[in-house]
Amino acid sequence: MDGGDEIPAQEEGLLTRVSASLAEHAGADRKELHRYDEELIALRDEIGEARREDVPALIAQMERLQGVSLRRAEAQGVLVDPASPYFGHLRLREQVNGRAVERDVLVGRASFIDPANRVNIVDWRNAPVSQLFYRYTEGSDYEERFGEREVEGEVLIRRTVTIEDGTLHRVACPQGVWSRHDGRWERAEVPVAELSGGELTAARPGAPVLGAGPRRGQRLDRHLPEIAALIDPRQFELITAPGAGVVVIQGGAGSGKTTIGLHRIAYLAYAQRERFAPKKTLVVTFGSALAAYISQVLPALGVHGVAVVTFQAWAEKELRRCIPWLRAPITDDAPPVVGRLKNHPALLHELERRARAHTGKRTSRAVVELWADLITDRQRLLALAGQGELALREAEISEAHRFITDRVTALVDQPGERKRRDEPEPDDEDVRGEIGIDGQRTEDDRAALDLEDVAILLRAHELVRGTKRLYNHLFVDEAQDLSPLELAVLIGQTSAPRSITLAGDTAQRLFLDNGFTDWRTVLGHLALSHVAIEPLRIAYRSTREILALARHAMGPLAEAEPPQAPRSGAPVEAHRFPGTGAGVAFLAEALRSLPAREPRATVAVLARHPEQADRWFDGLARAEVPSLRRVRAQDFSFHPGVEVTDIRQVKGLEFDYVVLVDANATTFGTDDESRHLFHIGATRAAHQLWLIVTSTPSPLIPPGLLSGSRG
Repeated sequence: MDGGDEIPAQEEGLLTRVSASLAEHAGADRKELHRYDEELIALRDEIGEARREDVPALIAQMERLQGVSLRRAEAQGVLVDPASPYFGHLRLREQVNGRAVERDVLVGRASFIDPANRVNIVDWRNAPVSQLFYRYTEGSDYEERFGEREVEGEVLIRRTVTIEDGTLHRVACPQGVWSRHDGRWERAEVPVAELSGGELTAARPGAPVLGAGPRRGQRLDRHLPEIAALIDPRQFELITAPGAGVVVIQGGAGSGKTTIGLHRIAYLAYAQRERFAPKKTLVVTFGSALAAYISQVLPALGVHGVAVVTFQAWAEKELRRCIPWLRAPITDDAPPVVGRLKNHPALLHELERRARAHTGKRTSRAVVELWADLITDRQRLLALAGQGELALREAEISEAHRFITDRVTALVDQPGERKRRDEPEPDDEDVRGEIGIDGQRTEDDRAALDLEDVAILLRAHELVRGTKRLYNHLFVDEAQDLSPLELAVLIGQTSAPRSITLAGDTAQRLFLDNGFTDWRTVLGHLALSHVAIEPLRIAYRSTREILALARHAMGPLAEAEPPQAPRSGAPVEAHRFPGTGAGVAFLAEALRSLPAREPRATVAVLARHPEQADRWFDGLARAEVPSLRRVRAQDFSFHPGVEVTDIRQVKGLEFDYVVLVDANATTFGTDDESRHLFHIGATRAAHQLWLIVTSTPSPLIPPGLLSGSRG
């Protein structure tokens, strides 16, 4: 071997030594535990035959032995997993007592030390030396303080490895990337960026071909390092920030916002186990697909039992718990202006002002009355929502007020005999049935709550009655899709001192009428003006070509400083056709041929509207595209194949290839919502992006991109 090709052999030798050490110690632990079991059985038999006065001493001895056995079993349970013992390898040269000493340090998810066999595995979450893996590159000099000791040295080797089922599958380092294929090692032609997803740039063929694998074939290596190996120095600083406090992360698509939030949970759960136990941690995001993904990732980080929910599902359940007698249905059929009014940040401050001045009973009925009085006070709504950056016109406020008053009246004035004002209020737990706020059964179809009402009621409940069930850590992902009032509700569920991670991207807003304008303004509404906003500038998911197009689409809404993309890829291609039928025929041919070359590729065909997605799915299904799925309610399979859906479904997700269909002027204009949705759709792609135009092209597409298109 030459040119660094001996590196996989070196890593295999190291793994062999580690595996032997783990097996040796596991056997010793099993023998020790077996010995404890035998002693416990002997004591049990002895108690059965002992004199009465000797039994207490024997029982005490048995309890002591059980305690020792349980502690040993627990210790054995946190040993490294022999199937995947570590993901990082450092070789350090340090000065010890005036002479240079070299040592290997392995970074994993648990610690294991075997000096006799020169095996030293450290936990990435707590071992000081693990900082070197995240903060320094190969060949760097370092100077760190570990406890009371100043340490200086040089990083001779820094490698990330993938070990599955006890076998080394992948080695990545500055010298290159090696992957095991059919029992032999193959070296990548170009070093792969760690978070690239496994595809390389291909020389483009004469005819358009979907797929960006090397030599027009997918690199079959889908083994990637454990996600903890991919954390960059800035992300590591945010993950290991002190437990108390608020961390706010602004990052573009694929910059690692979710990675930071989840690893911060794992770090805190390890560093302060009792305070940040899983049952005391809450993860909230907007979409159910991202919630499902997070639910799978956290156990892989050693954290089990954390509640991962969408805000809507959590809020509706919490409202039923806090005010169980308020059984009005929750609907989403209100006019848009109603949502704009109820999401207006001014209502949050007015609600808090009225709650402070509230002198009535601290009951759930008082909470509902506070809500009803607030949203039906027309004069106050005109004064509050008619001012500022998010001001509504008087006619809009009047329209919303009429709709709101009609619904509140329907809830209060139920058919049948009105509940007498002087009748004692029932205990929440004793009220049964589908009833409105006056205790009568709900029959009027207008008697419903809007989605925005749930947040207002929960915040009013927190202010009037307090919160019984507090969380010690809160992580909100895709926070820009929640209103300031919704964020205030979640923050109100946390205990003091607050430990919160808020992550989002203002360029990926799905809702432009929810009151979330920019981070600094929103933090002011939440009384968090003092909190620094941590920007993430490196975008790992998408290529430079994709990010350049997405930034162009944002136009005047783009951030002043562009994201940094560590890798290039296939050029973005626009294909123009006279209609949907011709576009379907072209795309179907490309999708049918892709699985033969890249059987593990994931493809998203994205439309702006569900009706458009239906049309394209029907056409592709008739063309017999394999592994085709229509996703309507974020029920993604996360398996290879082609998933057809609308852009609002894919927030926070990633695909190898994205085809943005009907990229026409009538679908994507120059309005803010079009720009945001186009940006979101484009940046779901990790390796290649196609735009299919079936009419007049969208003005968000650079003119030069269409010069060589078909049609």
